[in-house]
Amino acid sequence: MRGARWLALVFRRILGAQLAGWAVYAMHKFALVAERAAQMCATLAAFAFLVSGVVYLYLGRWTVTHQDYWWIYDFYLNHSLIESALLTYAHHSLFFPSFLSQVDLRFFHGNQLPLFLVGLALLLITVGLLLVPVWRDKTVGLTAKILATLVVIVGNFWMARAFITASGVYNCENSLVMAGAALGFLLLQIIGRRLAPVLPVAAIVVLAGFIASFSQSTGLAIWPTLLLLAWGLRLPKYFLGMMAAAGLTAVIIFVLLPGHDWLSPPDPLKGLPSVSYVTVIWLCRLLGAPIFVAIFSWWPDKFYRPMVESSELALCTAVGGVGLALATLAVLPQIIRRNVNKSSLEWTGLALIVFTLFVTSLIVTGRAGVFHARPFEVVASRFFFWSTLFWTGLLLVAIARAQSKQWLRWPVYLVALAVPILVFPAHYKNAVWWRNIRWNAESAAASLVNGVRDDQLIPDAAFLAAGSGREQLYRTARQFRARRLDMFADGLQDWIGLSEANLFGGRHEPEGLKGQCRVAALVQCDNGAPAARVFGQASKHGQSIPKTL
Repeated sequence: MRGARWLALVFRRILGAQLAGWAVYAMHKFALVAERAAQMCATLAAFAFLVSGVVYLYLGRWTVTHQDYWWIYDFYLNHSLIESALLTYAHHSLFFPSFLSQVDLRFFHGNQLPLFLVGLALLLITVGLLLVPVWRDKTVGLTAKILATLVVIVGNFWMARAFITASGVYNCENSLVMAGAALGFLLLQIIGRRLAPVLPVAAIVVLAGFIASFSQSTGLAIWPTLLLLAWGLRLPKYFLGMMAAAGLTAVIIFVLLPGHDWLSPPDPLKGLPSVSYVTVIWLCRLLGAPIFVAIFSWWPDKFYRPMVESSELALCTAVGGVGLALATLAVLPQIIRRNVNKSSLEWTGLALIVFTLFVTSLIVTGRAGVFHARPFEVVASRFFFWSTLFWTGLLLVAIARAQSKQWLRWPVYLVALAVPILVFPAHYKNAVWWRNIRWNAESAAASLVNGVRDDQLIPDAAFLAAGSGREQLYRTARQFRARRLDMFADGLQDWIGLSEANLFGGRHEPEGLKGQCRVAALVQCDNGAPAARVFGQASKHGQSIPKTL
């Protein structure tokens, strides 16, 4: 009897151990399957977002001169190459981007497509430079690298940033800054790990800093960023001295550049005092705006405006405050301990956080008076280029640190996988919006080609202020016409006033078109003759005809 009980106890223990082994094996297999699924989903999402972002940007790109470049091109066309390069416009030095614009005016007749392609290439280069240290990181696994790639792609190609990225000239300015900064981050870590001689690499870092500083004034934030990161990397004191001297030189050159304030469009808010005591509030709102837009884009458009008016600033402040607190917790301990070189993935995230915080602080400091007079200006989409990268950096740090904390890994992974889903409604709605902006801009350009002064359509489509801004636009358009630039490059203006018998040497025949049109407004030409704005559509055998009709 005792033997039977003993045998039963032994069997139960054996079976219990076997069942426990099966459970551990099953959990291990489930974890492997879940990780493979996460890798596949992240890869597909990254590819889809990259393709959609490039396609949306191409379809919604500016195809004609727009915004501040009516003033800037007017200066370029009446001054030498060096004078144009040294131009400071609205407190921005555009030294390096100016050469791209000048080449476009002189060799491509002001066509915006080459500038768009250069800007897109710089954006892709920035993404590549940010991902190089991610994929060289040996402290994280494949899943973390793929998720980091997804986050970087979403952060750079989200269409909420299209105010900058859909414009060739603006994208060249901002992406030159970001590409220079990303190159500096990459080389700084190489120096920190003693993978290359310090002085030659330091010279390239200084060059990258100067490219960033003189592509737009926000690029000046690269110097305090490099100093702070170099301190955290425990780099030699002479290297810190080099960065400080280079940064001081850049600031002195920037201050000594000849100013041309008379070129700037009239700003009724110019001269308003800065409101320093609310600087942190403006900074939080600036940082929180992308999250607000991503969340509320899920609502139908008819509900969007009331929600914006009732809760935008408060929600942006709260979200931005949380982000600022997380950034402080992520950065300060590492800088104080001077221990920022363990993970290349975390390094990239920390560098993005520090740089974008300095950039947004510069924006808030320089525009505090404007924000005080127009509070909703703080959440303008033009600033999303930088605030989106701030959240990208936070997610990269979270992914890197989740590698050492098992309980945190899957929550962070799920958040990273949810990012493209969360931002997609805003991604799509902005794509549609910028497609409409392109159509309106091309309609306005057609008015200029016809010599019409449509004071409602043309300034609105170009995003210009009223008053003297219109006269500046028409004055620059007359120079474009005389030099056959931009919308005048195809020579369509030469057809106006000609008899149909004189077109194409008489080699043409009537075409039967079907469609409808309506007169939208009565306007007048430059010479005072009456004109009308006409909208409609026409087709031949069901096929659309060329837009130049």
